[in-house]
This record gives sequence, C-alpha cells and structure tokens, in this order.
Amino acid sequence: MCKPNFERCTIEATKLLYLQNVSDRILDIQKLTYDKNIIFDSIQNYCQITRSPLTDFLSEERQMLKDGCTIYRPECDYYIVLYNAEIRYFEHLNWTLAHEVGHIYLGHTDDGDLEEIEAHYFAAQLLMPDFSINMIAHQYGKVTVEDIMEIFGVSEEAATKRIGTMNRRTCISFPKRAQEIWNAQKEKVDLYYECKKDGMDFRNSLAFWLETKADYEREARLEMYAQAYY
Repeated sequence: MCKPNFERCTIEATKLLYLQNVSDRILDIQKLTYDKNIIFDSIQNYCQITRSPLTDFLSEERQMLKDGCTIYRPECDYYIVLYNAEIRYFEHLNWTLAHEVGHIYLGHTDDGDLEEIEAHYFAAQLLMPDFSINMIAHQYGKVTVEDIMEIFGVSEEAATKRIGTMNRRTCISFPKRAQEIWNAQKEKVDLYYECKKDGMDFRNSLAFWLETKADYEREARLEMYAQAYY
C-alpha cells in the first residue's frame, strides 16, 4: 500500500477552513461554505425518497448501517453526503461528515485503507488545525485533551488521537494560510483560557461573547448606513 499523503490532506483541509468563519466555537460541517456542490441528507431519508433498500448502506460486516458515505452524481456534478440519522451526538456526526468531505476534496474514488486514513487526517486538520494547536501550546503551555474538546468542539476520542498524532510528528510544515486561521481563532482561544482560569463556563461565555459581537457589528453597520444616506 502507498503511504498516505498527509501534506496534501493538510493543505486541502486548510484551504477549505480558510473559507469559513472560524470565530465560532464549533465548525458545523453541514453549514460550511463549499466551492463544490455538496448536499447532506440522512441515509434513511435518501432511501425513502429514492426507494432504495437500507441494506445497500450496511457496513462491511452487514450488521448495521454505515455512519456515512458519499454518492457522486456526474450528470449534475453533485455530491450527496449521507449519514446515519441514528447518530445522536453532534461531535460524532460532525466528524463523520468531515471525513466524507475529506474523501471529496482529496478526490478519492475508493474506500481502501489509504483513503480512509487520509480522510481521517483531513477531518482532524479541518476541525483541529495543527498550527492553531501549536500556537496554543506556545502561548499557554501544555494542551490537554479537555482543552481541545472545548475549544474545537470535538469528542474525547478525536482530541486524544489528535494529540497523539502531533506528538509523533518529527517534522512540521504549515500552509501559508494557517497563520490567518489562527489569527481568527485566537480571540476565542483567549476567552477559553480566561474562563478556565476563573472557573467560568466557556460555552455560555462564548455564546454571550458571540451575541455581543454580533450586536456590535449590527450597530456599526447601522451607523455606517446612517452616515452614508443622511
């Protein structure tokens, strides 16, 4: 088997992440801005609409539905990313969708071991950019699993694996846009560590901060319009 191209995974995930508003606490994969035609739907709804049997979407063990899969429609150049509607946790679903988006942006046409490894790496870079984690460690010291879970809104398993992967890397190179992504995320990260130091709830504090920020931006726009028209 050929070796996974981790550098390409990092570059493609960073390019997609650069298009997003990364000041939000969690990237919602279904709400991202894409430069490809991507539709998200559940396997169950897709089967109901197309009258396809659910058995077409069973895992290799033929015991349960896949977490996710992607169908490409070349006649209209659309990708349909399907997920199991029985997934209950947002972090699990979000990772599943990020993985499928990875297959799309990496141009995979197969689901072999190499493609799965690359799609997982793409998802990790999209949800937990390595440059940002390195900058957090540089500014605040050791980064824990809990820190990554809270800052990036991922599961404990995903955060643990990300730290393990980064600890094993001996040579690190970062895409040009990684610094800009970090600059956009830094204010949120600073808020997290302030909350951690003061024993405050980060999620509630972030929600209030984002709401206040949105109100300020609306007021600024209204003032700009008033100056322009009156």
